[in-house]
Amino acid sequence: MQVGFIKRAKWILIPLLALWMALHWRGLRPSRTPLPTLTPTPTPPSTVRPTSGPTVLEQSSATATVTVSPSPIATETPTPTETPTPTTTPSPTSTSIPPPTPTLAVTQAASPTVVARAAPAGAGTHPTIAPAVLANYFTWYDPETWSTGCTSGGDQPRDGAYQSDDPGVIARHIGQAQAAGLDGFAVHWFAPGDRTDANFGQVLNQSPEGFHSTVTFLHHILPGVNQQGVIEALQYVISSHSGHPRFFRAGGKPLLIFSDMYRVPGTSGERPASDQEVATAVARWAEIRQAVDPNHTTWWVAEGLKAGYLAVFDGLYIYKIDHACCPNALYSAPRWANWTRDWEQQTGQPKLWLGTVMPGWNDLNSAQAHCVDLRVSSAPFARDRADGAYYAETWQAVLPTQPDLILLHSFNEWVEGSYIEPSAHFGDMYVQLTAQWVVQFKSSRD
Repeated sequence: MQVGFIKRAKWILIPLLALWMALHWRGLRPSRTPLPTLTPTPTPPSTVRPTSGPTVLEQSSATATVTVSPSPIATETPTPTETPTPTTTPSPTSTSIPPPTPTLAVTQAASPTVVARAAPAGAGTHPTIAPAVLANYFTWYDPETWSTGCTSGGDQPRDGAYQSDDPGVIARHIGQAQAAGLDGFAVHWFAPGDRTDANFGQVLNQSPEGFHSTVTFLHHILPGVNQQGVIEALQYVISSHSGHPRFFRAGGKPLLIFSDMYRVPGTSGERPASDQEVATAVARWAEIRQAVDPNHTTWWVAEGLKAGYLAVFDGLYIYKIDHACCPNALYSAPRWANWTRDWEQQTGQPKLWLGTVMPGWNDLNSAQAHCVDLRVSSAPFARDRADGAYYAETWQAVLPTQPDLILLHSFNEWVEGSYIEPSAHFGDMYVQLTAQWVVQFKSSRD
């Protein structure tokens, strides 16, 4: 009987025990919060979204410390290239094509995916910069240049083959640039005392009031140059030219433009293997800046597909806004502009954004074996000017980004085919179109 009682009690106690445990377990176990759903932010073609928030990295060198902040990630757009050594064109056909009537509203550019933020107002950081448009200018042409078949599309200057050293040619180009509404040239410059240096001096000396020019510094890409040579070349530019009354200034400070950033040499002349070695190049530029202009008394503006250069430089621009692979690269202008604004806001250091425009591109002839230059190799291609429609797209992509300055590529780049200089094929159409766009840019800043 005692055994039977125990059996009956077991069947009563077991359910009660289970109920007691369930109630207490519910009160003791921790609640679980579901993980947030991550929604990726869409990015435009061929671009990578910059990282949010500052990342501070310290890179020490013998002469300088680089503070890298906020370190956005660069676009995957191919590395821009320069055209230091010109090559030449075949004689044009005897048929002269009259210039079409210029118009502004040729086409409507696609809306950029990223909206550029305006330069911070009232923060006491961003300087007041008068709007200006500079054009890349090349001073190494000879009469033979135009008969080698290496210039763009068989076109030639409307006013005939010329020698860049001719004072009359320089005076004519300055007059045509003024007719286009340009404020000055960015003269591609190689070395103290060479042809480009002498011709830059001519540009400064012949320029009237209101036309101010600077250099696009290229000494570092020359064969055999080392880091000390780059330092001395920059010291020469600043001491010999920046005090000239016709040297371009932004907010009262002389402004220098740089290109092909990763090709900067080390102390023994060694260079980074590719444009992906940003840290090495930035460290070398930091040493150069420390030796030449540690107090930033001049503006240094870098060619900027890699925003990390803002650790040393005071602004960014893009040399080549179109590529064989990436016809929509020009629509990345808002993203590039935002890099400079982010760095300025997060570091308190003023940074300039120079928007780039160009009327077209055609460097197919330069692919011939006898057309040798110093550019980084890239696939040649042609972008149809479409009677000014393409030029309009580049302006419409840049204007909403509210650039401090605009860089026109180019006044007379005849190898890459981006010239606005009056030509046999186009007449002065692009001089007139440029003048209209410059008015629109400057009125937008009023």
